[in-house]
Amino acid sequence: MANRATCVFSVLAIGALSLSASSTASGITWPELPKDCFVRSRPATQADAKRGCAVFVIEKGGVIGGMPMDIQIPQYAWHIDQPSAKRTAVILIQAEESSGIKAVGYREVSSHSLGAALLSEMILLGTDKPD
Repeated sequence: MANRATCVFSVLAIGALSLSASSTASGITWPELPKDCFVRSRPATQADAKRGCAVFVIEKGGVIGGMPMDIQIPQYAWHIDQPSAKRTAVILIQAEESSGIKAVGYREVSSHSLGAALLSEMILLGTDKPD
């Protein structure tokens, strides 16, 4: 069996993976997308995460190991909780891949809490403010 590099996802927000607010399209007031405090076109660093501009840092053997994904950051999205199917309005602030795992970091629209999810748990809405 081949050895695989171990990826460490450092989530720096307490409770970042729990979802406290679910939303429907009619009850959301979508904000403008942030002009700063997000990570795109490069892997996140511990400094980004400490500032709240990234949710996780992918490290392999103590070396930054994430590769940025080719999706627009920031952008509007829905996080779909598995298995409840509850939708939460979020703004993506980070998207990275490592060892075949595609992960995103987001900020919830209603609570401003940070969270992380697999890309497959997201519905991407783009950069135009949703209706």
